[in-house]
Amino acid sequence: MSYKVAAYLRLSKEEFSNEKESNSITNQKLIIDNYLKEHKEYVLIDYYIDDGYSGTNFNRPEFQRMLEDIKNKKIDVIVIKDLSRLGRNYIETGNFIEVIFPGMGVSVISVDESCEIDSSDYYGDDYLLLKNFYNDMYAKDISKKVRSSLIVKKYNGEFVGKLAPYGYIKDPKDKHKFLIDKNVSHIIKKMFDMILDGKSRREVADFLNDNDILTPSEYLKINTEKDTTIMKKWNPEMINSILRNENYTGTLFQGKKRKLNYRIDKKIKLDKENWIITENHHEAIISKEKFDKVQEILDRKSKVNKDGSIDLLSGILKCKCCDSNMIKRTSKGKVYYYCSNYYRTKKCENNKSISKSIVEEFIKKELNINEITRLNINNNIKYISVVSNNEIEIIKMNGSDK
Repeated sequence: MSYKVAAYLRLSKEEFSNEKESNSITNQKLIIDNYLKEHKEYVLIDYYIDDGYSGTNFNRPEFQRMLEDIKNKKIDVIVIKDLSRLGRNYIETGNFIEVIFPGMGVSVISVDESCEIDSSDYYGDDYLLLKNFYNDMYAKDISKKVRSSLIVKKYNGEFVGKLAPYGYIKDPKDKHKFLIDKNVSHIIKKMFDMILDGKSRREVADFLNDNDILTPSEYLKINTEKDTTIMKKWNPEMINSILRNENYTGTLFQGKKRKLNYRIDKKIKLDKENWIITENHHEAIISKEKFDKVQEILDRKSKVNKDGSIDLLSGILKCKCCDSNMIKRTSKGKVYYYCSNYYRTKKCENNKSISKSIVEEFIKKELNINEITRLNINNNIKYISVVSNNEIEIIKMNGSDK
């Protein structure tokens, strides 16, 4: 009687750099092939090879393909080099060997153990439980070692990511450093300048699209041929991501997130005080002063009009009583501003309105200008604190009051 065999092979990226040659894909294949030559009753159907995938979960493409073939009755037996190739999560691995595979009518044979293991004889076999537990602990140990190594590199000021931020390339002489990519660095500068000029993130995105500027993913695909999801149009979220990236000031920020644990790929965000920061890591594209000024503008939460533009005073008028933003309302062709907190909830005592024309005349007088633009507001005013027509205070960018 013959049995249809699936040969399953796996090697994680961590194992590739930390393991001996004994667990290489080539060696796994050789061991399985030799085993099958000695057991003529087994007929090889296919190799299922997950190269570069962790054993701490089972969301692996070739493992999933093998499951589909098992469901379709193409496989009777799974042959592996050892249990760690199947998985390093001892609970889930045990569940597959003890419950799932037998329930699907499939046996698992682990060749390279101190004894030959067949999952059809799993019950009562304490060795399998101990072996799976050992493999799980090994995965945990490898994860700790890799993480510790990366943390040390980060604290030493070494960039450990796969790709440099958009606007930079890795230094060919030192992959842990950046060089400015002069092909696109001017685009980043243009984004920051447009925000300072009073443009919204939507207007910046529209400008880049209208001028056929490649998105970061398109540029990456053309220059590196990496397999990545391509976004063909700029959008406000992409613009915001670049405008908020403090790496453009020449300081390297790493360790913003960490993995929940070695079994789960989910990452959690860390507070900035826990980030790993290396100053003067690379040449800046944007000065710290300009970066901070743009952050203040973005933090205003200015309302964007339907055409993508921003109202002249949007986001800079605040109620002096409760610090809420002022909202614009029109009456008889004239524009007035009210405390949003009072207007919506009546929880603020400031029930007075202020005329837009009075605010504008006050700004002209205090800044000694004839015409108000979003640019001179952004360059000079942090916000304007108001109560009524007679109570207006400008808080300037440098922190001084007027």
